Amino acid sequence: MKRLLCSSLLALLSLMMLGVFTGCGGSKSKVDLTAQLNALKGTDANAKEDALSAIATMGKDAGPAVPQLIPLLSDSDPVVRRLAAYALGEIGAPAATPALPELRKLMNDNERGVVTSALNACRAIDPNGPEAKMVMPNVMTPAQ
Repeated sequence: MKRLLCSSLLALLSLMMLGVFTGCGGSKSKVDLTAQLNALKGTDANAKEDALSAIATMGKDAGPAVPQLIPLLSDSDPVVRRLAAYALGEIGAPAATPALPELRKLMNDNERGVVTSALNACRAIDPNGPEAKMVMPNVMTPAQ
């Protein structure tokens, strides 16, 4: 749990720093998609997280990465799953449409952040899909 929280915070900081250094809202950053995709092939979770964060900043321009992102939705690392879902949501339709079946499977993930990212990605890719009116499905809430 501690590693997940630390990794999530680092990924968030990476995204924030990318926004600061790229002008946040201006033109898309110049990310070397090939280099990021190569980083996804390794075993270093931090490198994968950084690559996914960078790919997400590309938005629709990262469409060619979709086939390499889909398998990461079933990665053993929940931070990688969450960031892969986030990146696919940022890419959006039509390029990320093939990821919808795998994103929908993540609705049963046991990590709340993964489910949230998958739900948001489904909504971004298919705004009129079954997830449009869903509110955090299949997530256990703490006993009250």
